[in-house]
Amino acid sequence: MIDVDDGTTGGARERETADEDDRLDPAGWWQLAGLAVLGAVLPLAVSGLGTRPLPWFVVVGMAIVLAVVLPVAQLRTWWSRGGFGAVRATRGWVRAGRVPDDVPDALWRPRVRQFAADLLRRRISAWVSAALAVLWGVLAVTDQPGEWVIVAVWAVLAVTNSLRDRGGRAASDRLLASARRPATLPAVTD
Repeated sequence: MIDVDDGTTGGARERETADEDDRLDPAGWWQLAGLAVLGAVLPLAVSGLGTRPLPWFVVVGMAIVLAVVLPVAQLRTWWSRGGFGAVRATRGWVRAGRVPDDVPDALWRPRVRQFAADLLRRRISAWVSAALAVLWGVLAVTDQPGEWVIVAVWAVLAVTNSLRDRGGRAASDRLLASARRPATLPAVTD
């Protein structure tokens, strides 16, 4: 929970915002459900398409573990970023290119910096996935043609991670570079 009290807005508003940030909307629930399904299906697909079938208890055990671990890892990521609502609000600020005036710098700047760092990690992950897809493709051509499924998985990961940026890092950098000026008082004349 975020409790920021910089003396200007009071800690109560931030505490209320943080409580709301922990609630998931339908999109968040769908994302968690999709991760659970992906975790359950991935071992089945890898076992079915691989050259060596795995024992059924290994496949079922991996499916159960991944169906639980992937959504929990996503929830942990959201919680470490201030909650699902905080992540959604930060994404909205970056897309809009501005932060509401009532949000203190001590709250929004760290969130936008973390958002930019996450996007950088995704970009690095996209390049690593692309390199692994190429490497695995070379191995599939020279050694085992059945490995094209793994090439496709790495390629999909590379494309997905690169599409998730869509100019977000540049927008977050612009937002961080913008200096929000405090409201100035009108000049008093004697």
